Amino acid sequence: MKKKLLIGLAAFFGLVVLLLAAAVAVPFFISGNVYRAQIIALIENATGREFRINGPITFHLLPDLALTAEDVSFANAPGGVAPAMATLKSLDIKIRLRPLLAGKLEIVGFVLDRPEIALEIDRQGRPNWILGGPAEAAPPPHPAKHKIGDLIALLNRFHLAGFEISGGGVSYYDARDGEQWHADDIDVKFAMAGLDQPLTADGNATWNNETVYFDYAIARPGAFEGGEPSGIELHISSHPVNFDFSGNGVGEPEPKLSGAVSLVFPSLRGFAKWTGIPISTEGTGLGRFSIKGDLDVAGETYKFGQAEIDLDAIKGQGEMEFDNSGARPNVRGSLALQDLDLNPYLGAQGATAAETADAATPPPAASEPAKDWSDAPIDLSLLKLADVYFEMGTNSIRYRKLAIGQSALNLTLKDGVLTASLAKLDLYGGQGQGQVVIDGAAKVPAFSESLDMKNVDLELLLRDAGGITVLSGPASLDMAVSGHGKSERDIAASLTGKGSVHLDQGAIQGVQILDMVHTATKILTLGLAGGGDKTEFERFDASYVIVDGVLACKDMRLISSDLPVSGAGQVDLPKRQVTYRLTPKLSGLLAVPVDINGTWDALNFSPDFLSALGSPVKAVFGVFGGGETPP
Repeated sequence: MKKKLLIGLAAFFGLVVLLLAAAVAVPFFISGNVYRAQIIALIENATGREFRINGPITFHLLPDLALTAEDVSFANAPGGVAPAMATLKSLDIKIRLRPLLAGKLEIVGFVLDRPEIALEIDRQGRPNWILGGPAEAAPPPHPAKHKIGDLIALLNRFHLAGFEISGGGVSYYDARDGEQWHADDIDVKFAMAGLDQPLTADGNATWNNETVYFDYAIARPGAFEGGEPSGIELHISSHPVNFDFSGNGVGEPEPKLSGAVSLVFPSLRGFAKWTGIPISTEGTGLGRFSIKGDLDVAGETYKFGQAEIDLDAIKGQGEMEFDNSGARPNVRGSLALQDLDLNPYLGAQGATAAETADAATPPPAASEPAKDWSDAPIDLSLLKLADVYFEMGTNSIRYRKLAIGQSALNLTLKDGVLTASLAKLDLYGGQGQGQVVIDGAAKVPAFSESLDMKNVDLELLLRDAGGITVLSGPASLDMAVSGHGKSERDIAASLTGKGSVHLDQGAIQGVQILDMVHTATKILTLGLAGGGDKTEFERFDASYVIVDGVLACKDMRLISSDLPVSGAGQVDLPKRQVTYRLTPKLSGLLAVPVDINGTWDALNFSPDFLSALGSPVKAVFGVFGGGETPP
């Protein structure tokens, strides 16, 4: 959008230059009417558009060359919405005569009063600022290259004591999608008395009911273009955004820029609303945002160091480097945050699982279609656009009630392969590490994931994560899984890996499956086993192996003096199908297995009483005879 605006404005000012050239080129003795005709003919022949000066033209030779034209208009492209691409209430130019005779152009004053520019793009994507007259000559096959010395020599013969735009306006309309906007109250003052004198510009414009002010200065334009450092200042101020740069720059032979930068948004939500892209995310965050640091630009390499970042209550330091000189961009950076509280950026939390369970009359569940893996192709082409290395760390993370301690994450993107390494994670008394690798360079996308957590207080974790109070105890788990495929279904069918879960000295309560085991065992043992709604255990262990998308777990053990349970079965990931059996292990008492079968969306739990009654004599003697079976 900015590029389009700059091109359109350049086209408009090109017209002004043509008008200026006409004023200088036309002989001084020509009368006003002929002068008007000559200017109009010159511009129409050069652009192929109708040009009009509907008001009076005044011309003075002494003491300075002066030209004033009123009510000037330049036609829009055929089929344009606005009748004119550019209009001027008046144009006033004053040029010193004596330097002009010596081959120098010294403009004392150049004022555009109330210019209106209409930038448009038609339905075929053709912008109205692309100009061309019928007599336009073909460009030379090998355009001449001008040395920087020639440019400096040309600029040295040009002096602009004052250029001014007063009360201007710019509009934009794209017929392809209906996008449109308008900026008005544009006031600009520009001056460059000489190459060794400061080039200065300042002004303001109003867009979307907010006025933006700016000022810009190059201390020594000649030095800047000649390869010597020159001081540069740029300041932009408004209610939605403020920007400041103060430093030095070189224009040739390689552009360089270095200095201090400050960017402040009093409210990110307010800025987004002002730009026409309101943030709909709930929460109270995304208020004040500021970033300050040192900018260093050399050619196509951009560095931003010693950065201080503030977003609401989040504070951090970091640095970043962007290098666009290679085959693809290379980005390196780091960010260290003090504390990361995500709660201000979240909407209101819904009812927890416990609150839902306690409701007197829960609403009936809506009928939803069974979920399945997607067959849509996975597109990882974005991973090939750049190479990235980024380090991020924080002292703490807060997500709703969930509290995470020190964390460190490293992201590496190289040749289409993304590696996310969780180097450190402190979580409820435990520690962990993990890694995710996504290979977008291979013909078939590939993925791998590993996670290792030790001694996490599961009771506190589940309580803060979702108000869950069914399981407690220090937990450890590890997992290593990999897969490949062009879709979710392909990946699910290719998964291989292994993992394990271990808990010590914990308890389980309020779990439907174990409640069922308790109830069935209590019935068949006449109440001598399986009582209570809480199962304390000394140890819980389970390991699993995944082969071709099928997870098999054959050694689940819950060691408990109350109701020990073992389990075995499998989960078919591609089919989303579960086949598992839980079996109580009480010495001398009946074992009432519970079978778990069905899809993930519709699991069925059923006690296997027939299996438990397979040896009724042994069951009876086990209950009443102290566990001894008669010979």
